[in-house]
Amino acid sequence: MTRATVLSAALLLAASCSSPKPLFRRAPSPGPNAGDWAEVRDAASRRANLYDGFIHRATASATWFSPPVREAGAMRLAEWQGKNEDEIEQMVAKGRADAALGEEFVVAFYSAERRTNDLDMPRSVWHLELDDGQVRVPASEVVALTTDATIRQLFPYVGPFDVVYRARFRWTGAPLEGRPFTVRIGGALGAVVLDFGPGGELPTSPRLAP
Repeated sequence: MTRATVLSAALLLAASCSSPKPLFRRAPSPGPNAGDWAEVRDAASRRANLYDGFIHRATASATWFSPPVREAGAMRLAEWQGKNEDEIEQMVAKGRADAALGEEFVVAFYSAERRTNDLDMPRSVWHLELDDGQVRVPASEVVALTTDATIRQLFPYVGPFDVVYRARFRWTGAPLEGRPFTVRIGGALGAVVLDFGPGGELPTSPRLAP
């Protein structure tokens, strides 16, 4: 063994024995399932499946962006990103401006046939509708979002084969807070009905460390 080889081996041994503090965390702190954000997000989220007999056609999970959800989401994102007070105020103001445009949902949608996962297309095979039992309003805007790290951490129920959309409805009925309502995604293949009443199914997601 040459002197250079011995030196290299010694350096490798020293590196393996030391425990330098990592520069970056792989998971945010607080975690996606911790704190006020997780509590209000989960309370405002629902999930539904579409089956044709035993054939799984589609799954939708959605979060209603109620005022508490908007505020808690902005605060969680600001905490993760280290925003200052002025930046937080700007985020909150934007959230209020978005809220004035109508009721808004983040929808994670999976369809067994990828070509039918087209909620944002002008001639989509699906029709989105918000219904409180008295008023029914179609979606005024559906936009596909980039499923990046922020989306996956904020909404850990998003699956690897989901497409994530923002759906907005120009709601003309009574305020939805405290009342049951549904979001229906219907088409020739059937309908996925997200029940935002007390009996609605909650999304499932891996329980990440808080």
